[in-house]
Amino acid sequence: MRIVLIRIFSAIALLGLFFPPIAAAQKLVVGWSAVSALNSPYWVMQDGGFLKQEGLDTDLIYIASSSTIAQAQLAGDVSVSTANSQVIADIGLQGGDLIAMGSVINVAAFYIMAAPEIKRVEDLRGKPVGVTRYGASTDFSMRLFLRKYGLEPVRDVPIIQIGEMPAIAAAISKKSIYAAPMSYPMAYIAEQAGVKTLANLAKEDIPFVHVGIGVTRRFVKDHRAQAKAILRAYGRAVHFMHTKKEEYKKILAKYTKVTDPGMLDGTVQYAYDFVEKVPLVKPQAFQVTLDVIAQKNPKAKSAKPEQFFDNSLVQELINEKFFVSLWGKNP
Repeated sequence: MRIVLIRIFSAIALLGLFFPPIAAAQKLVVGWSAVSALNSPYWVMQDGGFLKQEGLDTDLIYIASSSTIAQAQLAGDVSVSTANSQVIADIGLQGGDLIAMGSVINVAAFYIMAAPEIKRVEDLRGKPVGVTRYGASTDFSMRLFLRKYGLEPVRDVPIIQIGEMPAIAAAISKKSIYAAPMSYPMAYIAEQAGVKTLANLAKEDIPFVHVGIGVTRRFVKDHRAQAKAILRAYGRAVHFMHTKKEEYKKILAKYTKVTDPGMLDGTVQYAYDFVEKVPLVKPQAFQVTLDVIAQKNPKAKSAKPEQFFDNSLVQELINEKFFVSLWGKNP
């Protein structure tokens, strides 16, 4: 028996020389930053099993700001995030290694909600408005919106950092602020409390990578197959959102805590209106971002949009007819 055991262990050791142990698959942390239907493709990717279907072991975590989540990404704590174009460009101009390998939303996708006495954008002069956090997509969108109507942020219209969307809705109702960018479902809740829609930014022609598929260049270089798998999972998730509406509502309800049927229907339509079926980054969205940043950071004036995104993986999927295979046609 002893001789037999020695031979078995010797054989195992010998096999180890020729077949080294397979390293355990690295768990990917996927971060999202707002309780909004615009982030719902990330929820569906996870809860619908599409990341797992692509062979990815993932954890989905909530961090309440694009700027905060980007910092976690640079620290290596998050692999993929919803970082917007302002955050990505700001970090890139400082030498940071963060890019968008795709875009969930290519426009500023908020409703500007305001107190009833605000009849026109110009009525906001001298009155404070709210954003979730400075540097977040709410902040960037509000600044672009104000400038479009000749109002200089801070100088003409004070901007206050409030926190999450529920806190913003409460602040408007208490007149702590007089307007703020809001998304569904919280915009619906604010309307029920008497807050009105001042503007729909979808109609204001403000290009912006509102929700990105943010990674580091190193991640794309070292884990290109995984990065491409994430984009496939995204494509399948968006297809699910459109073709499995009732199942999609259940996932929305889980993350938003919304159960009201009307609110859920509005939230679904909000996502349909803005979420990209093919997540190509539009260069103009980064150019507009750079134009705004250039007002404070001269480095942005000489920067090119292409420094901050990489469409190559999405383009590969387009060339492979992946999106056509999902939709039965070019979406």
